[in-house]
Amino acid sequence: MLLAIAAVALLAGLSYTGLWLWQRAPVAELSRVDALEHVRVEGPFRAVSQREVEEILLPFLQRGFFSLDIAAIREVLLQHPWIVGASVSRRWPRGVEVQVEEARPLAVWGKDKLLVASGELLPRPPGMHTGRLPELAGDEELVERIMSQYRALAGLLTTREMEVKRLSFDDLAGWDLELVSGMELRLGHDELLERVNRFLSLGRGVLAPHLGKIARVDTRYSNAVAVRFREQKTEAKKPKAGE
Repeated sequence: MLLAIAAVALLAGLSYTGLWLWQRAPVAELSRVDALEHVRVEGPFRAVSQREVEEILLPFLQRGFFSLDIAAIREVLLQHPWIVGASVSRRWPRGVEVQVEEARPLAVWGKDKLLVASGELLPRPPGMHTGRLPELAGDEELVERIMSQYRALAGLLTTREMEVKRLSFDDLAGWDLELVSGMELRLGHDELLERVNRFLSLGRGVLAPHLGKIARVDTRYSNAVAVRFREQKTEAKKPKAGE
């Protein structure tokens, strides 16, 4: 019973965050045949808050059902950096329905930006949970190159422990890759996929029994890798009685 109640409460919460029902019709306006009474707004509301959408719509909602400027509403919605799609339609007899589509975040970029699937860097919405999104870092002028390398590496590193946690590029050090397991890979400047493939081959072979103990792998050699193991913590000996 408790599980059923919790499930219902969860569904109700999800519906509340994804749906806004606007009911505002001054008495003086109700005499108008085309006065708006209901506005339904649907969206994921992850990067764009319900309040932001409400503030965008309110200036337009003073107009009547037939005089509502659908194109203008959509144009203003699309000016929001996180809104990539918007549909606005009338719902007879006195309603309007608005659906917004948000940009899909691909990775965290620094402390205050997110990289979206289109390749743009957008301001990170306050309070937005990024979950398991990887972190990318480097010169913003190289964002397309870094995103391309991340996608290529993510296609190779598909198991949970081998997923990309952080990928960074520096002109001097080259590419550095951190996996979800905490292992770090030094990849240098060139031949990233070949070097990662070499590491994966070793990881399925001689390194397989030791993967959980490896802290860093340097793949910048032509036909070898250098492995650094994690420091093993030693437990302090308990003093014997009388010592």
